[in-house]
Amino acid sequence: MSIKSDNRQVVLLKSDKTGNRFYTLVEADSGLENSGTIEEFPHDLPLGIAYPCLEDGLNDFAVIRTTFETIEVVGDDPELRQEMMEMIDDARAKLVLRLKELRDRLATGQAHFLGAESHEFKDALMNMVYRGGIRKTLDNMMKLDVFESVARHETTQNGGAENPMYHYQFLPKYPAADMRDRPPEQFVSEVFDDVLGSVENDSHYVGRASFDREVFQKFIAVMFVNYATTDPEFYGTNRADYGVSSDKDMANTPLYQAVGRALRELEHGYTPTTPPPRAGEPTADEDLSHLFVEASEDGQNLEIPTEADVAAFGHSDYEIIEPLSKIREGLQLLEHWDHPHADNSARLIRDATRQLFEYLQKQNVISPLAANPLADEDED
Repeated sequence: MSIKSDNRQVVLLKSDKTGNRFYTLVEADSGLENSGTIEEFPHDLPLGIAYPCLEDGLNDFAVIRTTFETIEVVGDDPELRQEMMEMIDDARAKLVLRLKELRDRLATGQAHFLGAESHEFKDALMNMVYRGGIRKTLDNMMKLDVFESVARHETTQNGGAENPMYHYQFLPKYPAADMRDRPPEQFVSEVFDDVLGSVENDSHYVGRASFDREVFQKFIAVMFVNYATTDPEFYGTNRADYGVSSDKDMANTPLYQAVGRALRELEHGYTPTTPPPRAGEPTADEDLSHLFVEASEDGQNLEIPTEADVAAFGHSDYEIIEPLSKIREGLQLLEHWDHPHADNSARLIRDATRQLFEYLQKQNVISPLAANPLADEDED
């Protein structure tokens, strides 16, 4: 089948087993619809990763981080603390499933990052290892406060000046010197195995500070590198990508058109025309250099991206997800409130939050593809 005569449609499907969403191409009579679910992705179905495939995991991270905050409030209540830790364990288990599937399907070549080349991803992450990234830049670009928050906490604990630089650190099983020599496709898969190892380590769940330092920073750094090495048309930030929903035609949006082209090119043996550079060496594409360290000769004057740089660099719905996750935590606490109006209060809050989320999507504040962090509450 030639690309021109291919009438298959792009769909974004969610796995019931892992919660991951991938793009793929399906026949019109396949029974699979956009924004639909599938029990498990078959291993012969080519899968594409673009917005919001990695971002879906942010819901689980938000639950863990906000639950740690709640524990700090109710820490003197053993029963509530135990319940909060069970919520963390549940979100952590979901992350493990997500990351294992990403690792395995990338390793077999079934899944691909769309609009990105694996050798560029490798080079950019190795830059993050050896050269480092400016914490403020990373937070600004990803619209978070995690990298600088970690630096502030470490300064409070250990004294001294805040370290403005973040360096990605592999687990001992993946020495950086060895990772430099990995083939790009294998490298990408092993990076997700590295993140998975951090998620599975019990010692990283002592509190929010250890979780941020050892787990969340690492995942966000990988997302950052993915954004930095991906063609912006796959960010889902084009105005024409908004204002649509699962019950409307998305086939002609810039994002879905780009996804369709990329998936078809992969099926037809598309290969990059630029030879892969050796990891750690300067690339021909100097556009990425400002995303890492920019310093004067004395290493002190760090260049911070402008507002225009930030506005043009992807987006993150995490700014909405985190406060909504805090509302979810409040709903959990209401279940322990022995009061005749507790259930009614929880229902009002839940309904209002759902309406707010849907309104923000209609106003193009949140992508229509973003997942509601209270979706599980709505199903209860």
